[in-house]
Amino acid sequence: MFSLYLYSREIKNRIILLFLTWISLLATCYYFKEALLFVFVNSNQYSKDLPYFIFTNVDEIFYVYLRLIFFIANQVTILLALYHGLVFLTFGLYNSEYKQLRSIFRIFLITWFFSIILLKEVIVPFSWSFFLSFQETGNDLQPTSFYFEARILEYLNYFTNFYYVCMINCQLLSLSILVLNNVSKKVGTIKTFRKLFYLIFILFSTLTTPPDIFSQIVMSFILISIYELLIFLKHLEI
Repeated sequence: MFSLYLYSREIKNRIILLFLTWISLLATCYYFKEALLFVFVNSNQYSKDLPYFIFTNVDEIFYVYLRLIFFIANQVTILLALYHGLVFLTFGLYNSEYKQLRSIFRIFLITWFFSIILLKEVIVPFSWSFFLSFQETGNDLQPTSFYFEARILEYLNYFTNFYYVCMINCQLLSLSILVLNNVSKKVGTIKTFRKLFYLIFILFSTLTTPPDIFSQIVMSFILISIYELLIFLKHLEI
């Protein structure tokens, strides 16, 4: 009974700590909101010009700032909550279970980090350039001119949607690593799943990238390369 009280007290303290951390993140992000917004919108262009957006409501910019700081604070808090959960479960797990759970958490962090880089440097700029290419009128078959002026709120939704899609790919990679670590210790057995994972990677690349063959090939190549690297590392462990 006393141990149950201690566990409940520790959970309460960790929840309070996470809440205070979330509040601190909101305050910090709001203080640097202009810089964060610039970093956020500066990934949409290949040119060196400053990004250009419009807003149609007088309170839209303020609403975008709020959406942005809540988005960043929530993502960081979720990661910290996973870390607190791992630390809380440490004393109730066997050493092998703790190492496996810690390995899964590290893999998730690494794939999450690389998914953000891939989103910021490749997916968003390339997809933005691809969709804006339809307003070009360089031939006689398209005599009508199209002019696009992006709303900052619509771009926020555009970016966050792509972010969650990349997080799905991140989870897919984490799942594949988990399968590789648990399905078998023999490389021959792992190789039997190669075609299945290739098919899954190609399907995800088709669903999560702009509708052109180049972006699908790039995304598939990145996922397959990471998968093959994992098989190689697994072979070294054996």
